[in-house]
Amino acid sequence: MSDTWDYYFLRVDDQPASIFLNLSAFERAPDAKLPHMAYLRLYMQAPREDGLSNQEEFDALMALEDHVTEALEGDGAAYVGRCTTNGCRDFFFYVAKPDDWAARVAKALDTYPEYEYDVGTREDEDWGLYFGYLYPSAMDMQTIQNRRVCEALENDGDALKTPRPIDHYAYFKTAAGADAFANAAAALGFEVTGRGDPTDTHDEYGVHLTREDTPSYEHIDSITLPLFELALDNEGEYDGWECPVVEGKPN
Repeated sequence: MSDTWDYYFLRVDDQPASIFLNLSAFERAPDAKLPHMAYLRLYMQAPREDGLSNQEEFDALMALEDHVTEALEGDGAAYVGRCTTNGCRDFFFYVAKPDDWAARVAKALDTYPEYEYDVGTREDEDWGLYFGYLYPSAMDMQTIQNRRVCEALENDGDALKTPRPIDHYAYFKTAAGADAFANAAAALGFEVTGRGDPTDTHDEYGVHLTREDTPSYEHIDSITLPLFELALDNEGEYDGWECPVVEGKPN
């Protein structure tokens, strides 16, 4: 089974941050054979003013990451993700024994003497760092899904510039929750274009919304996240969105 890596943005200690992680590790964690979390904190040489990585340093950081993670994974560590914030890039691993971690990292970084770094380990049998820090919240996961749909549209030739009807779906435990969601969404300008009652194969109440919007990277979160929160407030779950592909240049 191939691993699935993805990223999302958030704030850590009130600073802009970017997390890149192996989402597939969720399915097989925690690994009892790797009960210790081990990290490498790299101090970037040319971070942006907001503390994130600079495009000028991108190639160097990616080459370093490929080299270091390959070396350490070959030595028995499992690389699960990284966080970039406040001028640092923290790489997180799980290992069987932490005793020689500093020496292993030093060996892996011996061809990058220009970078300063720190290392550390701690016992983490439950993989709390992975689940509690790296893994996205439900809302962060929605932003990942939003970007994936935009990427799929773009790959089909969509410029993501043209407004068009966007369909949204949500499901609820109760009819009252579905009604409250539908009414609140209508007040936000969404048209309720479908309702669904529980069936033998689906025991929830469904709501289908439509509104004309532009599915761009810049705006899709501001369109969907209010619906995500609204569904949650009414004991429901926002189930994503879809729209037709509009090929070519916008009108």
